Amino acid sequence: MRSDPQRRGALLILLSITTLLVAACGGGNDNADSKVVPASAGMDELVAAAKDEGQITVYSAQDLTALNNLAKAFEAKYPGIDVKTVRGVDGDLGVKVETEFNTGKGIADMYVSASLSWVKPQAEAGRFLAPTGPELTGKGDYDVKQYVHDGDYFETNSAVLTFGWNSKLLPQGLTDYPDLLDPSLAGGKIGVVEPTAPSLVDFYLWLEETYGADFVKKLAAQKPRIYPSSLPMGEALQSGEIAAGSFTAPIALEPAKKKGAPVDYRMPPEGAWGARYYGMVLKSGPHPNAGQLFANFMVTAKGQELITPSAGSVLPKVPGTVITNDKVRVQDPAKLTPEAVAAYQKKWKSLFQ
Repeated sequence: MRSDPQRRGALLILLSITTLLVAACGGGNDNADSKVVPASAGMDELVAAAKDEGQITVYSAQDLTALNNLAKAFEAKYPGIDVKTVRGVDGDLGVKVETEFNTGKGIADMYVSASLSWVKPQAEAGRFLAPTGPELTGKGDYDVKQYVHDGDYFETNSAVLTFGWNSKLLPQGLTDYPDLLDPSLAGGKIGVVEPTAPSLVDFYLWLEETYGADFVKKLAAQKPRIYPSSLPMGEALQSGEIAAGSFTAPIALEPAKKKGAPVDYRMPPEGAWGARYYGMVLKSGPHPNAGQLFANFMVTAKGQELITPSAGSVLPKVPGTVITNDKVRVQDPAKLTPEAVAAYQKKWKSLFQ
């Protein structure tokens, strides 16, 4: 029986398309592991390999100014390696990384995200390279046992939020969150943030877990002013619109304070609410050794000083930092399902509005 030439041609075309689709979905740079200089080779070989690659692209949700300062210092320390930083929100950057991995067209070599709910599934899928730099493999001051996690992602620093006050209106200051319940601060003298996102719901869950199940109810009884985020709350604090704020960012208040604004803040004694950042060297990245070198630099003492001003550090006693990562809240995605978030938002509105 003779075959139909048109049918055979159609089958060949279909086979070609299928082959291309399989290749496109193949999961990025399958040879990335083999291209990386092993940890046993030493720093000199890693630096040489990174310089051969000549560049690195970093996607990050971290503060852009701090990120660019870090990139500039890295380029000065390792001339010949150009750093491109792409700053964005986790939701957008996570999608970009997944697309690059699935199409096999990697751009980012390293990604830093605060979204643990995104990081964990990607780690389980084996999309990250095992760290090879000396700091990240236990040959430096970085606590590998505490901060390098199963799946080859590692903590780099943290953003923290805390209580703050107007030093003219409250010259005595505040010592901890329960001070916000002082009757003298009732009637619109306190600022609170509306929990419009799961992360903000988690902030209120942390308050209840840390200071008692009825703490948020007592805070609502103070009849505070409501703000959409930490930025306008910080501005209201500086202007004297409020005397105290429950959700202020040291990274914003500290520069204002240095310029003479009447603001101050303090870290809670038992630890702070915030967002830990997680670094990943991506298997889909075209410059894996440069990615490893940059990751290692980020967790050195110099790297921490640059990336964590008025924030949390993974090393102790870093100038300019306000807390260490081990004292910063770790969010539990299981408690922040859409249903749980919606239920808490409804409860919050019944208390505050």
